Amino acid sequence: MLKTRATDEAGEGRPGVTVTRSAGGMIERVREVAATQTSAIGLVILITITWTVFGVAGSGFLGSFNLYSIGQLAARDAVLGMAQAMLIVVARMNLAVGSIGAVCTSLLGYLLVSAGVPVWLAFLLVALTGVLASLLMGAAELLTGLSSFIVTLAFLSAYAGGALLFTSGHQYQISSSIISRLGNGTLLTSAICPLVAVAVVCGVLCWLLYSRNSLGWKMLAVGANERAARASGVNVPRVVLAAYALSGLLCAVATVMNASYELNVNAGFGSDWLLPSFIAAVLGGVALTGGEISVTGILLAALFYDSLQSGLTIINVPSYWIQLPEGLVLLVAVLLDRARRARRKSMRPRDVVASAPAPVVVP
Repeated sequence: MLKTRATDEAGEGRPGVTVTRSAGGMIERVREVAATQTSAIGLVILITITWTVFGVAGSGFLGSFNLYSIGQLAARDAVLGMAQAMLIVVARMNLAVGSIGAVCTSLLGYLLVSAGVPVWLAFLLVALTGVLASLLMGAAELLTGLSSFIVTLAFLSAYAGGALLFTSGHQYQISSSIISRLGNGTLLTSAICPLVAVAVVCGVLCWLLYSRNSLGWKMLAVGANERAARASGVNVPRVVLAAYALSGLLCAVATVMNASYELNVNAGFGSDWLLPSFIAAVLGGVALTGGEISVTGILLAALFYDSLQSGLTIINVPSYWIQLPEGLVLLVAVLLDRARRARRKSMRPRDVVASAPAPVVVP
């Protein structure tokens, strides 16, 4: 189960705590697990319906070429969703994911085309740039006390403008065979892009962070209740900076993924990343109030979102109409997030009653 949640009541979801339950409590636990997976189950149903409808109505939707294209975009959008989720988990947001992508793309193009830097070194420098660009936003938030919305919105314009100044609008044609194979090669079959494996690896690492690592537990605790986390000894500023750094790193990974299949890159890259990053995160089950993440949900939400876009394009829906369902998907995702939280609050008293002896802390 790739879903991790932290709450501040009754010890539920708290890392390192095991609760012994009666038979009735176990039944309630099963019901709770089913409830927490409603987003993933619902997305599987939506993807099935989407593929069925467009497979019948749109010629070529289920063809290997189109499935390959969906995989390219969905893999990138899943990583963008994880980048956004890193900050949503700590009750913040990153409006500058696209601008960080623009900076990283500009640097990647310059290093590979103009400077002739080896691919491995270019990847390393781009990753460091993504981390530093995001850390700068985190430091600005902590020093000024402003909300992440204001800070990242300001850096959105600053980074986008800086990328354009750095490149003077220059296009970079990447010719590296390594990068080309990453974005345009095949994996197992002609219908699967290698970028899908990259997204899955990122998802597994994110799951390990939140389910097996103390930093991930602290991030969940800060998002669930920052004051309680601070009172329990969590270094909140350090955790917040770590969340910003990880978000920037994932933006850098998404940059490389995007460049690997576009190849002809410029500072305009990333201008359309913000909406899919929120859709993948929120529709995937990441609570906007923080303290909860579903890695499986993020992967499925990205697949659904790009399948919907592809299907609408195949049945010849005008491009300006496609923006309408995109906005509606985000609106529905926010409403579902509110419904999940309301349902969890209604279930919580039963969970408290069903818990038998006092929690036993496991070292």
